[in-house]
Amino acid sequence: MARSLHLSLARFLPRIGAVGGLVLRFQSRKVGFSAIEVMIILAFLCILAAIAVPNFVEMQYRAKRAEVPSSVDGIKFALLAYESSNGRLLSELEPRPDSQPGKNMRAWRTGSKFDELGWAPEGDVRGSYSIRSEGKDFHITGYCDVDGDSIQAVYMATRDSNAVQTSATTTY
Repeated sequence: MARSLHLSLARFLPRIGAVGGLVLRFQSRKVGFSAIEVMIILAFLCILAAIAVPNFVEMQYRAKRAEVPSSVDGIKFALLAYESSNGRLLSELEPRPDSQPGKNMRAWRTGSKFDELGWAPEGDVRGSYSIRSEGKDFHITGYCDVDGDSIQAVYMATRDSNAVQTSATTTY
């Protein structure tokens, strides 16, 4: 204790220099970061960004693509209800709203069999949808291209199965 008190007081006590004058002794304190420390932190942040940014973009694509399977399932249940009420199925072979889905959302247009079916999305859509009926079975197809690479993610549903992605899971 006495030694630590002596060391702490020694910082503030004057000492006599060789010439006889008073020289105050101060301890220098390190302030800030060294260049090496800043470079290490910067490298660490760059590595984190290199990992996070591609994952973030992929999650955005997945979120945008999620419209399609839920719409395909909605069309399936509307078609089953239509069959129950009318005793028949219907087909809409031309993809709606158009056959070229891309990165941008598109307005849903009226004037198709989807109107007779009683199904319409709430607002604009990213995907395109069609219905093919064969006897008592049907195939509902929904596809999109939310990343704009001209490779479409395709989902299909039938009477016996809900929407299933038939394209590669990494296709957006």
